[in-house]
Amino acid sequence: MRRHGKIAAPLLAATLLLAGCSATETQITATASTDTSSAAVESTDSATEVDWSSLPTTEVTLTDAGLSITEPGTYVLTGSSTGQVTVDSDGPVRIILDGVTIDSATGAAIQIDNAELTVLELADGTTNTVSDAATRSDEDIDGAIYSSDDLSITGTGTLDVTARFADGIVGKDDLWVTDGTITVTGVDDGIRGTDSLTVSGGTITIDAAGDGLKASNSTDLGEGQLTITGGDLTISADSQALKAEQKAWITGGTISVTTAAEGIEAPVIVIDDGDLTINASDDGINASTSDIITSGLSVTINGGTITIVMGSGDTDAIDSNGDLTINGGTLDITAQSAFDYDGTGTLNGGSLTVNGSTVTTLTQQMMGGNTRR
Repeated sequence: MRRHGKIAAPLLAATLLLAGCSATETQITATASTDTSSAAVESTDSATEVDWSSLPTTEVTLTDAGLSITEPGTYVLTGSSTGQVTVDSDGPVRIILDGVTIDSATGAAIQIDNAELTVLELADGTTNTVSDAATRSDEDIDGAIYSSDDLSITGTGTLDVTARFADGIVGKDDLWVTDGTITVTGVDDGIRGTDSLTVSGGTITIDAAGDGLKASNSTDLGEGQLTITGGDLTISADSQALKAEQKAWITGGTISVTTAAEGIEAPVIVIDDGDLTINASDDGINASTSDIITSGLSVTINGGTITIVMGSGDTDAIDSNGDLTINGGTLDITAQSAFDYDGTGTLNGGSLTVNGSTVTTLTQQMMGGNTRR
């Protein structure tokens, strides 16, 4: 449940405004952005708008009894626990992990039921280990770290998350990752935001049996947004490495998809910048329908360095079930089919290499030069 009041609304909503959408439309229109710097700066979380110095700070050494947080403020945690850290507060809460091990025997390791905002901060120089139970009484609480409200993860320390039940880190509203060295191993998704997931920094390694990074809202138009503006990401996923139900937007960062069925999947995909390496077995980049977005599908590439290596068989490096537009960037593709689009294919700029040869038109090619439709 999202609360409104003391903390100003995040700027993210304005940053990810979807052009051409009314409350009754079921399509998202991609804008060919050329000014990536301002967009990246505005995509931030509201933790910076909280005066934490005005709130109390409490130091806690964890025991197996766990910890229940009910008041706003900063909580500095040390020690270990087989219990849970839970949050039910009317105000903002900052949890500083200062070298903790939480191996929950009953459910999520960190469970935020209510908070105006929760900041999970990784103390400098520390390693923090979090894991959840493989079973629980409330299966809707499906993350090792789970928040019903806005969640921001920051700090320069290390966080190792093992998800035994389902997902590693789950935010049911907006989820931001701004810093930290984070490793997630999960039996389903790695890191999942619902309304939005924004990664602006940090070193993130994900090994997921489901999707890697995901924005999952498929019922509210304008939500379900995955944005990457920075960071160093390495993702192994059995399904999609990067998945958004409505829009995926990449403006920076280094992204390495070591293995996945599909590298990036969303109805609308915009790549403005960044260094991307994608190894996939089905589609490298795929614009496809979701439950809420059934038209206006598109892939737009304005910049960046993109390397795609596809497995053999009926695979596509870039597959748009709508339009495909390349305005810039450097693309190096190794694939049986480099491009597949159902709408309009437009090449306005950039440098394209397919199977070692320079390409100057967006033909739909098979390996060896045969056209594909």
